[in-house]
Amino acid sequence: MVMLAVVGVVISACSDGHIDVRSVASPGWSSYGGNAANSNFAYPTVPDDLTLSWTRPTGGPVTAPITLSNQSNVGVTSTTANGCNLLVLDPNSGRKNFCKRMRTGVEVNALLVDQFDQPYIGEETTFLAFNAGGAIRWRMPVIGVPLSAKFAAPNVVSVVTTQGQILLLDTQTADPVAPEVRLRADADPDKPLAGFGDCVANGPRCAVPAPPAVDVQRQRLYLNFWPQGAIASRITAMDYAAHNGGRTVREAWHADVPGGVVGAPTLSADGTTVYTFSRLGQIVAIDADTGHTRWTYDNGGYGFASMTVSPDGLIIPTGVLGAPLTLIADRGDRAERLWKRDDLATVSLSTLTSAKTAWTVVRDRGRDSLSLIEVSATDGSTKRTLALPDSVGFATGVSVSPAGQVALATNIGEVYFFDSKKNVD
Repeated sequence: MVMLAVVGVVISACSDGHIDVRSVASPGWSSYGGNAANSNFAYPTVPDDLTLSWTRPTGGPVTAPITLSNQSNVGVTSTTANGCNLLVLDPNSGRKNFCKRMRTGVEVNALLVDQFDQPYIGEETTFLAFNAGGAIRWRMPVIGVPLSAKFAAPNVVSVVTTQGQILLLDTQTADPVAPEVRLRADADPDKPLAGFGDCVANGPRCAVPAPPAVDVQRQRLYLNFWPQGAIASRITAMDYAAHNGGRTVREAWHADVPGGVVGAPTLSADGTTVYTFSRLGQIVAIDADTGHTRWTYDNGGYGFASMTVSPDGLIIPTGVLGAPLTLIADRGDRAERLWKRDDLATVSLSTLTSAKTAWTVVRDRGRDSLSLIEVSATDGSTKRTLALPDSVGFATGVSVSPAGQVALATNIGEVYFFDSKKNVD
């Protein structure tokens, strides 16, 4: 009997263990847009006694959204003249777990974090994986500047660069799991910053200016892509499903958008619709199966060129700085505006929650300071307002941890972390 028990333990220990060890997106706000779909939607419940826990300067401007890991560690990048420009901060005090000095390009990236608190991020010419303590696990050379990465499958990270290179890499070894794809012939390994200056304005020299949306179930990437020599950018769907023991990345369809695409695409929770902003100030809903346009909605501008989409089809577009807070609904063949708060001057991406509320940052009336507010998704009424001390400018988004903590960063480089009052006291 003893021998049988020992054999059982040995067999258990020698199982493949894939469920336990393969890297996947961390619970929480694990990547740009909060998840693979770029939907800026949070399932955790934010506590009723939310209060400011701590603030911390990064030493330079922040342009990318911050991430929150399964352990609520805060990942933030910034533009600094010297010192660290990649920081991972402890949620209890804001102290640095670790920080790194990275090359150009890291400042436009949000970290990707797996369930082991291991970050992945890019800089010019290189994509890197760290362990939870900040030691480099591996480096992979790339062409251009990698954009905020996503998990494409368990143990597979997708890397798309500003010059249009697509890589699928094993998260443990960095080995390619599919042949690389170069979407444009002018991708130049010797000029990693070629076209990089065009990315902010979504110009023609930047092949891919924003992170893709990823459908892990369908195994498809949705890209804002500007083909070489084209008059405008478009949405391109790229399949990467495994076949005959390997993967091949290939185009499924592309959709021309009037005036071209601006910003990152967003995928609906059921994977049926891709949303994007056009240069004409419209939100365009595209059928994810065919690439055909379902409807367009005049947003009056594209602002940060990002949006928030709930699983039940509620959408908050991110307007220009100071724009009203607006909620629209996807009705299948059209979009319907449900409410609009003209009295609120928004200065951030918003986050919708499973509690039927939305969080965003607004400019205080008659002042330069900012506040974090929660409103009802049902009618837009204000539920609570939390001050952001010594704040100006705008925020890059509102992130929610698995424990319901809320974090954000302003463009001047200040990080704000909110927690339950009982945890702060």
